[in-house]
Amino acid sequence: MKTPLLAIAAGCAALLVGACSGLGWIGQGFGQSVDPRERERIHAAVPVGISSDEAEAKLSGLGYGCTPRQGNFVDESGNQRSAARFLACVAKPGRWSFACENRDEVVVVVKDGIVDEVDAVRGPNCDQPDTRAMPPNSAK
Repeated sequence: MKTPLLAIAAGCAALLVGACSGLGWIGQGFGQSVDPRERERIHAAVPVGISSDEAEAKLSGLGYGCTPRQGNFVDESGNQRSAARFLACVAKPGRWSFACENRDEVVVVVKDGIVDEVDAVRGPNCDQPDTRAMPPNSAK
């Protein structure tokens, strides 16, 4: 009986090591940086100078969900920055994902309705239920 349990434990350990080391599709959620091809794809789709509405539509087509924000963000160089208005766009979770994982994020800094800067970064993201439409003290 110990042999099958040992094999299962070894398989689980190998899966976790692969996930944490960033190997294959499993490790995508644990990677620390945006894939260079994805970064190029983002910058090609969302050039500086287009409207913020067009940028949001293009990022949606690439699989990102955007919300308008203001305040602090991290740019591609890892610097803390601030903007009066920007779109925070996070890659939508794939079919195989963890509740909390690193996801690609795009920050689109907007001035006068026009894209002024685009930063593709990768950071922790945890799926949280959207409670904005739920009345207080209600269960989902």
